[in-house]
Amino acid sequence: MTGGTYRIPESVIEDTKAFRFEVEKRLRGDTSPVAFRAIRVPMGIYEQRENDTFMVRVRGAAGVFLSHQIKRIAELAEKFGNGIVHVTTRQDLQIHRVLISDTPAILDSLLEVGLSPRGGGGNTVRNVSACRLAGVCVDEVFDVTPYAIALTEYLTTDRANFNLPRKFKAAFSGCGKDCALCSVADLGFFAHERDGIKGFSVYAGGGMGAHSALSVLIEEFIPAESIFMVAEAVKQLFDKYGDRSNRHKARLRYVLERVGADEFRRLYREELEAAKVSGKGFPETTIRLWSWGGDSEIRPWDSVVSGHPCPDTNAAIEGVLDISGKGFPETTARGKNAIPQKQAGLFTIPIPLQFGDIESAKLSALAEIVDRFAGGEIRTTQDQDLQLRNIPESSLDDLYNALREIDEALVSAQSIRAVACAGASTCKLGLCLSRGLAGALESELRDIDSPLDAPIRISGCPNSCGQHPVAPIGLYGTAKRVNGKIMPFYTVVAGGRLAEGEAKLAELVARVPAKAVPSMLKEFLLAARDELRQNETPDDLIERWGADYLRKLGEKYEKAPSYDEAPEFYRDFGKDEDFSLAGVGPGECGAGVMDVIALDIDAAKRALGSNDLYEAVVSAARALLVTRGLEPKKDREVFAAFTEHFIDPGWISHEAHWILNAAVDFKLGDLDTLQSLRGQIHALVERVELLSQSLDSNLNFRVEKIENGADETGNSDNNGSVNELDLRGVACPMNFVRAKLQLEQIETGEILDILLDDGEPVRNVPASFAEQGEEVLSVKSESKHFRVRIRKTS
Repeated sequence: MTGGTYRIPESVIEDTKAFRFEVEKRLRGDTSPVAFRAIRVPMGIYEQRENDTFMVRVRGAAGVFLSHQIKRIAELAEKFGNGIVHVTTRQDLQIHRVLISDTPAILDSLLEVGLSPRGGGGNTVRNVSACRLAGVCVDEVFDVTPYAIALTEYLTTDRANFNLPRKFKAAFSGCGKDCALCSVADLGFFAHERDGIKGFSVYAGGGMGAHSALSVLIEEFIPAESIFMVAEAVKQLFDKYGDRSNRHKARLRYVLERVGADEFRRLYREELEAAKVSGKGFPETTIRLWSWGGDSEIRPWDSVVSGHPCPDTNAAIEGVLDISGKGFPETTARGKNAIPQKQAGLFTIPIPLQFGDIESAKLSALAEIVDRFAGGEIRTTQDQDLQLRNIPESSLDDLYNALREIDEALVSAQSIRAVACAGASTCKLGLCLSRGLAGALESELRDIDSPLDAPIRISGCPNSCGQHPVAPIGLYGTAKRVNGKIMPFYTVVAGGRLAEGEAKLAELVARVPAKAVPSMLKEFLLAARDELRQNETPDDLIERWGADYLRKLGEKYEKAPSYDEAPEFYRDFGKDEDFSLAGVGPGECGAGVMDVIALDIDAAKRALGSNDLYEAVVSAARALLVTRGLEPKKDREVFAAFTEHFIDPGWISHEAHWILNAAVDFKLGDLDTLQSLRGQIHALVERVELLSQSLDSNLNFRVEKIENGADETGNSDNNGSVNELDLRGVACPMNFVRAKLQLEQIETGEILDILLDDGEPVRNVPASFAEQGEEVLSVKSESKHFRVRIRKTS
């Protein structure tokens, strides 16, 4: 086994070997898809949208990879994947479209070069990230790279850290500018120095997602060697108080939200004292500076966990002459995007990658350049790029020529950058094709001299993998129902900024059709270029003027054309077929239901705003029907089902009968009666939204009925058997909803057999029940369908 940046713990090696046997059991059919999912995801292996293909996420502490490691990853992507290696926004590397049968060979091969995907997914300690310029930045207090690597080794040693309530993300920033996003991390360390002692301020409880939150200060200063004990205390707090019963409220930031900042700090202090007296061994060896000499058999950092000191070298000595960074020196670096380092006469060279992707053959060729010019080390960044470090001024021309031989794009400096997550192209949670929008933006905006110094950040859904909540300008994918058809939309946010103690989340400024985004942002950037004042930062420009101007543009571009006027608006970027929410899952069936409900409620509100009262009534009446497993196509069927399931049982006031009758009369020519009920229609929409917000994971309402009414009839499509439900031919998420309703009718401890089609139904429905706490006893193939057996536990 050749060296890596940190020692792979023996427990991870054992788990990797055991994973081969788990794959073999799955291939024999001895393990259900649901049970196997719980094993493979913490190993960093995710299912992709393309059936029966998977992604392997390889962690890279602080974004550091060595030349022999990236060459191995490139070889694996070529042999087992699609020949593309992807850089993530958390500095990992990913191999896509691999077969599950090949994953043991991939993991074994990664171990040989000191790499592992263990903890790349699931409820685990994720990759520990650091500033993109850590070690060479002119503004940093000191290099945080070895601390991020040491904490990685410490945290990955404990198997308990791969079974937390939810994911746990840690980061290190070398100064208060917070390039590593500590302000929105579960655990963030900011470098400081007091009286000659290196240390950190510590923040905790932040995170990005559909409901992002900023972290709070828990330590003003700790000596550097205390990072392990502090990390242990925060992790123990999370493990003890995180909500394991509700994965949507399980992140550490929800503990902070639930108890408040003062109580959160008290709980942390309690766990810190417990850690001090626990007898648990914490590393005490001082972390020293590191260097890499290019010999793949020598580890560049000696772990503080192993206790072996690193050699002193001149590669990264503190206190050398800093370069101001106010302009490139008169050298070949001019105009080629080289970044002066704090080490005199050396440069960092960014290697831009479109969408974070690089072909495996090009990555292999790049590994040779890394050895030749950069001492065997390459870094990944949160902007999905690569970096070469410590390039002498005299080598710049030769380096650029070598890069150009691989691909001219590797030396191209773009004026506009768009960072995007994978989106719906591969991710099972993605709603929109975020990469498609990124490509459209770069094409539309390439000739504009942008005043922004940060990329536009795009997420394919509200879950923030593109880091839009902290962007000066960000977007996340949504959907909207327009005239009965679903259209891809983006929510535009603006004003996000990062700085220790002064971070700010971006605020919502507009919602526009996906196909309108490039034109809207082009108009914005052209105006911003003229608006920028002398000595004004881009962040200040957005705060002073940009957010308000984007709101005005949102009003201009928000209108969605009809299908006949512009059918391309109903198709996502790069797609010929109409947009749909198909493919969201697995284990996300309930989330798919909420997406459909949100579309209709949003449509009802918009219709109210435009005084289209009939459409408001139809949308409001249709919104909750999906929770009853119903998808009526005609308006009169919508009204009948709404009456049966929500008005008659008392969830909605009986006065709604008048509204439905007035809506029918409206279609018959009576225009006045419906208008006279505008106030009641507004109240109806509000009540439907309240009911939707009260839904629990079992799709039951957590509010009281307005009136006593008849019992709901529920789902009658159960083929006459209480304990068996035939859902063959029923697609997601409707199959899950019907199964959920049927499960509600049986007693706790009883068993329900569900017949499901192959593909998404059998992957999604059992996973969703398992995540909600029901016991999935078996998943068995029966000819052309599957029988899923579930025991009701709640």
